[in-house]
Amino acid sequence: MVDGGSVPVLDAYPAAVTAGLTRVLGPALVGVYLHGSGALGGWSAERSDVDLLGVVARPLERRAKRVISARLNHPSLTCPVPAGLELSLVTAAVAADPPRRPPFELHVNTGPSPHTHLGGPAATDPDLLLHFAVCRRAGVAVAGPDPVEVFAEPPRAWLLERAAAELRWAVRHGTFAYRVLTACRAWRYLEDDVLGAKAESGRWARLRLAEGSEEVPPGAAALVDAAVAAQLGHAPVPAAAADLAAADRFVAAVLERFGGAGA
Repeated sequence: MVDGGSVPVLDAYPAAVTAGLTRVLGPALVGVYLHGSGALGGWSAERSDVDLLGVVARPLERRAKRVISARLNHPSLTCPVPAGLELSLVTAAVAADPPRRPPFELHVNTGPSPHTHLGGPAATDPDLLLHFAVCRRAGVAVAGPDPVEVFAEPPRAWLLERAAAELRWAVRHGTFAYRVLTACRAWRYLEDDVLGAKAESGRWARLRLAEGSEEVPPGAAALVDAAVAAQLGHAPVPAAAADLAAADRFVAAVLERFGGAGA
């Protein structure tokens, strides 16, 4: 699941979440899938959340959603990592044939700013497209069929659109490391069609920059080195205005590549 092998919390806690979902949903629960850094690699108990996607056979009643939320939140169940759980439930029909803005049945976040959204036909989350793609390519089935049997690959144009949107969000809200490494992930997907972990994608970008043929801002290699070191906990996250401005120039350079791809 992660660099260096299995991590016990990524076995025990998703299993506990799945047990809670099963008690409420029974056979209507099709499967539960670990995605994000827990599946791609680079997961950290200090910095990462636990990303899960649940798939249900049919739309859920609001009462069932409230019961699920209560079961997954403290004190009924406590996530063992500070960043908490991020769980979305979607129907099998949506997972198998996602629209451009996929609807969701329930979203639960138990992190530092916990919240629950009861979802429904009018509640959509375009970020689910990237989650579906990661699940299909690298997701870990906590319960249910193999992810390839459950999740369709969204059109590449839609995934490029979401990657570019995530970059724009990062500039407004992300840390230095998040901005730089999100840009590296987006660049890697654009060039190699790989949806990779942040630090791994940073190492990929560093190799590309070492070739010296890329049109990037001066000092980009040092930016990537600093971001990878911060992501791995080897150095503090740069927070000075000059560092953030340099990160934003790197993001802008990557976004220009997406413009050429029609994103």
